[in-house]
Amino acid sequence: MNKETNKIIIMGVELRRKKLKSGKESLYLDIYHNGERNYEFLKLYLIKPITKQDRLHNKEILKAAESLRAKKELYINSLEHGYEPEFKKKVNFISYFENFLSNYKNKDIRIVRYCCKYFKEFAGKDYLYPYEVTEQFCLDFKSYLEDHLNGETPHNYFAKFKKLLKQATRDKIISINPALDIQNKKTEGIKKDILSSDEIQALANTQCGNSEVKRAFLFACCTGLRYCDVEALTWNNLDKGTLRVMQSKTGRPVIINLNTSSLKLIGDQGKPDTKVFKLPSHTGILKSLKAWAKKAGIEKNVTFHVARHSFATNLIIHEVDVTTVSSLLGHTSYKHTQKYVRAVDSLKQQAVNKLPEINL
Repeated sequence: MNKETNKIIIMGVELRRKKLKSGKESLYLDIYHNGERNYEFLKLYLIKPITKQDRLHNKEILKAAESLRAKKELYINSLEHGYEPEFKKKVNFISYFENFLSNYKNKDIRIVRYCCKYFKEFAGKDYLYPYEVTEQFCLDFKSYLEDHLNGETPHNYFAKFKKLLKQATRDKIISINPALDIQNKKTEGIKKDILSSDEIQALANTQCGNSEVKRAFLFACCTGLRYCDVEALTWNNLDKGTLRVMQSKTGRPVIINLNTSSLKLIGDQGKPDTKVFKLPSHTGILKSLKAWAKKAGIEKNVTFHVARHSFATNLIIHEVDVTTVSSLLGHTSYKHTQKYVRAVDSLKQQAVNKLPEINL
């Protein structure tokens, strides 16, 4: 402390005092950076030290003020040298995304808005530390979008998410962009894995780490419901073996007469407004599915949307007509169902290609 100036001078960030009419002293930072001077009042006050308690109070206040000064100094140094400040690691990434959205001015803001909506649903909590946004977290979010949305929408949403991460890297919220090496190619038709009837049976015969995930996934294999509709399913949707669901994605109703397997999977009737399946977070679901598939000896990327694709493809394989399949899936157009016909044709061709060559 300099007795003449009552200030601490360290690398352009000075802790100063300002006397108030009340007799207290207000502490503030005098910040000099890039040729500009700014002042930041800390809302911390020193009182006239009359008693020992007063002196202890002032000591603690000065300690707190010095801590704030040091953090500000660290932040300025980080701007100069390009490393991530420690205190920025505690930023709420959910709030950062919301702030990014509020300042977004481009015409495609609708995509960013819905991307933010799905991201918050996927995160499943109000506070997310930047260090939690890992490469695997980003991959799981990409899968989450693909499970909920079709066509080019998952690609478009994830592209905006990558743009957010790029800005977060610039702002030193994260030191390295975790999605930098994640490819985000547009897909056409069915590019996901499809489970055969034998593979679905193998899963049914294998223990899963989460019994609710197992029930719900197999139920999706039997009904073709999307994850969002399975997760939201209540006993109100079921009546005497008939399932009636208003699809979350399309708003179209779907009516399915449940087969014996589906009825066994849902079990005994519960209270009308309660959910049929008590599922963990989507990240937890993906981890359970991955471990379950591996245990069953299935080397495919198993997600809830794979269950829907498998349901439709297996119906086509068993020669169910396209009109019926389209109705069961709740498609708005037959062209969406035709991709499963093409998938079956492709599977048939693959089967033929596996036949051994005949030497003539």
